[in-house]
Amino acid sequence: MSELVIPSFCDFLLTPEQLAWIQASHPARKGTLPAPPSFRSAMDALVRRYQREEQQAGVYSFAELAGNRGWVASQMNALEVPTAKILKDDFSLQHLRDVLQGVDACVIKPKEAHSSRGVLSLKRVDEITFECLQLRCRLRLVDILERLYQEMREHQFPNHWQLEELLLPPSGLLRPVDDFKFYAFRGRVGLILQVARQPEGQYYRWYDRDWHPVETGKYADAIDPALLPPRDPEALLYVAERVSAALPTPFCRVDLYEARQGPVLGELTPVPGTYHAFGEQADLYLGAMFELDNAAADK
Repeated sequence: MSELVIPSFCDFLLTPEQLAWIQASHPARKGTLPAPPSFRSAMDALVRRYQREEQQAGVYSFAELAGNRGWVASQMNALEVPTAKILKDDFSLQHLRDVLQGVDACVIKPKEAHSSRGVLSLKRVDEITFECLQLRCRLRLVDILERLYQEMREHQFPNHWQLEELLLPPSGLLRPVDDFKFYAFRGRVGLILQVARQPEGQYYRWYDRDWHPVETGKYADAIDPALLPPRDPEALLYVAERVSAALPTPFCRVDLYEARQGPVLGELTPVPGTYHAFGEQADLYLGAMFELDNAAADK
């Protein structure tokens, strides 16, 4: 019996009958409509599972493991997938000047925050001045501190920070690398989100597994069709699916950078922010992938 292969999102939109089984009803549901697959519902169940596991003595949920840099580093070392190097770990902003001593280039980011809040990519100009790649301007140390304190107050994350190595794009331009976030299910990618950080804010572009641009209903107001796709899309896809296949979870978003040295893992994201914000077709499609890959794991 041949294995059921899920089409790309673009193919699904063109010929939804390829996934006709998702509309299947049953006599036991007489008088009511069947509930179709849903990424929102599947993620809700997965989050409950993580929360339940975290209350059990001696049990570590995948969400906890993914937040443990030591565990992630060991998994990526085994797969020979490079990760962004940590230059300084877990310091408060009061010590930023001391922490930056001897560091010519870095990314400063909060340890417990989401998205790009509190993230600055810096290249040193002199003792107290840095070029900020996101804002494309120079900032003095006092300006950096003022900005980070404001972000911390507005978004209410703890005063725990880290410095990572500054990755640069293959073009060699002095700008932040784009993020490519792969929604992956046991070794199979469903959707890819490109994130570009520019002075006026973040811009996005969605792709299916074959790198065809698609609309998902998420970030609709900040989609930029002019964003250039990666130089080596197949290399990024290969790494994302290889990492996903090795993880002990039915779903994880694998966040990669396309850097000068090739694909570099940014982080593993077990629970993406606002996963409920997908449009109906994308939610249905990702929900179907959740069901298929859970079924494959049960065999």
